[in-house]
Amino acid sequence: MLYKLILVDDEIWVLRGLLKTIPWKELGFEVVYHTTDSEKAKENITLLKPDAVITDIRMASLTGLDLLEYAATLEERPEFILISAYEEFEYAHKALKLGAFDYLIKPLKKIDMLHVLEKLKGVLDNKKISNTRKLEQQIFEQRSEICAEELFWPEDMVHGEKTYQVICCAKGYFDTDSIMNVFSRLPAGQSLLLEDAQFLYGLWCVQKGKRMEIPADFKNAATENMIFTGVSSIFGGKEIIYTYIQQARCASLQFLIEAPESINYYKEENRLSKKDNIYRTLQEAFAAGNGEIILHLTQGLVDFTAKNHFTILDLIGVGNYICINLTGQDEDAFQKMGMESIQVFLEKYKNAEGYILDLENQIKASFPEVIGGCVCAEDIKRYVDKHYMEKMLVGDIAGYFHMDLNYISRLFKKKTGINLKDYLTEKRMEKALYLLENTDLKIYEISEASGYMDYFYFTRVFRKYTGFTPSDWRENRKK
Repeated sequence: MLYKLILVDDEIWVLRGLLKTIPWKELGFEVVYHTTDSEKAKENITLLKPDAVITDIRMASLTGLDLLEYAATLEERPEFILISAYEEFEYAHKALKLGAFDYLIKPLKKIDMLHVLEKLKGVLDNKKISNTRKLEQQIFEQRSEICAEELFWPEDMVHGEKTYQVICCAKGYFDTDSIMNVFSRLPAGQSLLLEDAQFLYGLWCVQKGKRMEIPADFKNAATENMIFTGVSSIFGGKEIIYTYIQQARCASLQFLIEAPESINYYKEENRLSKKDNIYRTLQEAFAAGNGEIILHLTQGLVDFTAKNHFTILDLIGVGNYICINLTGQDEDAFQKMGMESIQVFLEKYKNAEGYILDLENQIKASFPEVIGGCVCAEDIKRYVDKHYMEKMLVGDIAGYFHMDLNYISRLFKKKTGINLKDYLTEKRMEKALYLLENTDLKIYEISEASGYMDYFYFTRVFRKYTGFTPSDWRENRKK
């Protein structure tokens, strides 16, 4: 990239000599404005925001010192090189005290100017690196208002309005060399690599209106190296970047919840709402002091999150809600768990199951009676035995016990050796077989009495269970 520079001298021959004799671009500079009018120079220092100004000290209107003092009030202060005659050394001395980068004595020597410009280039390079690091630190702060376009130097990119996207990977789960191999595939000149303690980020941009598509070799490398990454929504250059960094973090950890994808795209529509039933159920359970319901919901939280394709932030959000409402004996459960964000989660846990286990322990500490009072498989069997004739699905059974569908099914299978759905079907078929053999009820009446409101569905289930239709089975029994 080229640093922007303004030349100011009220002697036109000095300006022409500098423009012709100094290889500006080879040295890393571009003269964006030159003038013999120091008043206009002042205006353009504000408008053009140069990286450096080379100016004569004594001029008819504003002096070089006046320009230097004015520039010191700007947020982006350029470096100043002052030019003076030998007898004006005191002016140069004052300029250095005011923060000028250097000064040169007239008549100017090319070798002296080249030497000063080389030093200036080094200082500006270091300033650029320092500023970039400061911006990197700031963008990872939740309240930071840094936007994407501030991270790119305009000269590094294609011209025109841009759109951006963040891609990231959780470093602690994968080999460092493999991660770098994948992220090196982002388009050169259009991307920046950033990192914090836990994630590596790729911020890349394209001209607005063009299709923003992750390069095929990035996708292939991620798949080959088994690297799971998260991709944010597309956003504009003036939008706050932290929002999209959080999206990418969230998407990158989806492999902790459900079957992994090498590239996982953030979808706002998949986020859990605070109005969802799980929050209402928890609110009611806390109001009633029912630790049993709270425990069951927690034990099924990973399955609930995966089934609905919710995110790690949603899982943590429910956990936070539970912890905030718990009343521990020694100290607040939220303080014990320390769950505020993805970063805190990653510092303590390698998987979602470990987090859930700690959450369960906090619930049991707040509701000691829960330890011996949990719903067991026999409770579920008794409920099914009593209600199987009603219009009921397995989800209704889970709802009655305030348990996650997958969790209650897994619990029942573990304790009884049979799927809950199969047990419900078995009870209904036993009833149907008894009625077919011992009554003259019509088939549709037996269907309803067995818990099936749909006659055709009942027939299909019966045939699958016995190998016969209900009518054929009744006839065979009579024979």
